[in-house]
Amino acid sequence: MRTGSSSGRGALSAAGRLGADSAVLALAVLALVLTQAVLGRGTTPALLVVGLAEAAAGFTAAAALARTGWRTVPAGWPRRSWLLLAAACGCWGLGQVVYAVQDVLDLDASATSLADGPFFAYSLLSVASVFVHLWHRGRTHLGVGAVLDGLLLGTSLLTVVWVVSLGHAVRLSDAPPSQLVFPLLYPFMDVVFLTGAIVQVVRFGVTGVGVLCVVASCAMSVADAVYFHGVLAVDGFQTGGFADFGWVVGFGVFAVAARHRRLTTRPQRVPSSGSWGWLVPYVAMLPATALGAVRLWDTTDRLVLVALLLMAVLVMGRQFLALDAHRRLLATAERQRRLLDAVAHVDPLTGLENRRRFADRIADAVRRGLETGDPVVVAFVDLDGFKAVNDTLGHAAGDDLLRGVAARLRTCVRVADCAARWGGDEFAVLVTDPRASADGVVGRLRDAFAEPFALAGAPLRASASVGAVREDPRRLRAALPPGGDPVPGIVEALLAAADARMYVVKRARRGAADAPHPSAVED
Repeated sequence: MRTGSSSGRGALSAAGRLGADSAVLALAVLALVLTQAVLGRGTTPALLVVGLAEAAAGFTAAAALARTGWRTVPAGWPRRSWLLLAAACGCWGLGQVVYAVQDVLDLDASATSLADGPFFAYSLLSVASVFVHLWHRGRTHLGVGAVLDGLLLGTSLLTVVWVVSLGHAVRLSDAPPSQLVFPLLYPFMDVVFLTGAIVQVVRFGVTGVGVLCVVASCAMSVADAVYFHGVLAVDGFQTGGFADFGWVVGFGVFAVAARHRRLTTRPQRVPSSGSWGWLVPYVAMLPATALGAVRLWDTTDRLVLVALLLMAVLVMGRQFLALDAHRRLLATAERQRRLLDAVAHVDPLTGLENRRRFADRIADAVRRGLETGDPVVVAFVDLDGFKAVNDTLGHAAGDDLLRGVAARLRTCVRVADCAARWGGDEFAVLVTDPRASADGVVGRLRDAFAEPFALAGAPLRASASVGAVREDPRRLRAALPPGGDPVPGIVEALLAAADARMYVVKRARRGAADAPHPSAVED
């Protein structure tokens, strides 16, 4: 009870601190908005304050992520993903410093500048961080299916973003393509990062850190899309608008996520096999397909055409993977069925078929004999003096003797016949060859004991009492009452007759200890 209460208080404390951190971030953004309003948007002081605030947000996120990565995240690939994201935020902060200086001093008015180097490094490192994280988790949970789901989701989101926002703006722009490369890459890379964050949530369970990363990547995607539209505007991008506050919010949420990860001690929840997460890529594909069809109806958009073809290929690949998974599942089920069948019908000590399976084999042979008239030979083999072996040499030696007898009995029967362990030191043999005689079967079984068995490092001669009967199932059926299934009665009669003949032999051996190995045969 104390542990559960403590866990509840810890969860409440983490949730309360998450709320407090979110409130601090909201107040900081509000203070930045009010400061710009007081200073006047576009003035040098306002440009300096906004630029430094954005750089501070990037550096704060980098410090928080690095601290959490080093202190609370396990070493190896998990820590590397956190440190990569921390380095990405640091690069963005550095790029913002360069951009703020250029903005304040009005040094470069083009869409591409020195600041795009650190900004692009942020995009590459952030995408690398999410892929490193998913690759680590995917070695045990994600798999190829999740990778295809992520590609399908990312392609769908990129198609929606392109059709709804970016594509129209690119077609209307008179700017040279070289000036649009970096501004266009930022929202695209943000969507890739967002895709990885969504896959993390739907595959491994909804967690506070996962949701915060999705929120942060959404803020970055919207901000970069607004920035791209600003670059295409007549007057160019103007600092102090929605994009700047979106960047501050995005990096602020990254910092809150890092702090929340450090304060959360409960393990992450993993979704069950029936989770709805597998539907997300297909649901996202519906609006992407609809928008792509509308766009292609109005005009020829090669990017949309390629995206739709890629989605079709990914869906086919995903379905092929699902069919292959079903095939593997059926193969596994068949292997398990065979294993269970072996456990149910095989003697674990000797590897021979057990009594239950032997009875089934006799029943099958009897049914065939009723149709064809072929006789069936059933023999019982009972070891002589087996208790003395256990008492003098130990049970391990007795088990070795049973295994040795089983191995020799296998050599006495065909593949179509059956040798089984009936129980204890008693074995049973079924021969379905219509040319076989009971006398010949007994002779083969007796010959199996001619050579001594190697037990406890020394040879041991063992003997056995063997009794066999050879009967026509049709004749036995005639002796049964009419009506009903005759097979169980015939099987019982065969087993009883063979067992009786074996005990006749055993009693004869006890009465004449010096006599040769006896046998009893009934044709």
